[in-house]
Amino acid sequence: MQPLCPAYILHSRPFQDEKLLLQLLMPEQGRVSAVIRKRQGKQRFALQPFQLFTVALSGRSSLKTIRTLDELAPAVRFNGKFLFSALYLNELICRLWPDDMAAEQLFNYYQQSLTALNLAQHTPEQLEPCLRQFEFSLLSELGLQVDWQHDAAGTPLNADLQYLWQPEQGFIVVANGWPGAALLAIGRQDWQQSGTLQVAKQLSRQLLKPLLGDKPLNSRALFTVTA
Repeated sequence: MQPLCPAYILHSRPFQDEKLLLQLLMPEQGRVSAVIRKRQGKQRFALQPFQLFTVALSGRSSLKTIRTLDELAPAVRFNGKFLFSALYLNELICRLWPDDMAAEQLFNYYQQSLTALNLAQHTPEQLEPCLRQFEFSLLSELGLQVDWQHDAAGTPLNADLQYLWQPEQGFIVVANGWPGAALLAIGRQDWQQSGTLQVAKQLSRQLLKPLLGDKPLNSRALFTVTA
């Protein structure tokens, strides 16, 4: 049995009799599939997402068994579009992060994003920046790093020029594209400039699409249903 490690529950579903199949995010182990009994000693409390636990796992296969699970901190409570946004973060990780690949930095990004989303419930204008920053951080951890300072030729981005993203190359100068000023602002995480959030959303969608494939994200559909 492994020692106790911090973990978040990304997803859960029924599994066999009186069991749940959980998708966990852990710093050293990354995304892990694990089984737990629904009611077992101290584990009679609800297994909630957006809550930090400590877990001990056993098993040699890719499907682990949870031997110990304890609450380490209260769950963060989200409502409405903030709940949908938090579920979106979970779904992105479940869909994109490889099995059993260490995720120390991603774990930190995820924790920071939950905190930022919670704060955004009081300052809603911070919701979109929080999502964009997590998307670009996740992409970077997956090896798709965006150079916010230079174009594909290595020339510094010009605030007065316009650009598009060319896969496996970077930004290229075009006649009708995204303003260089907006791309430079994204790199500085300066979301006050007009149009910056729209450019960031368009770019992140373009970068995520090849990784996600044709299967739609369930969490995105929630925004549409309640719009």
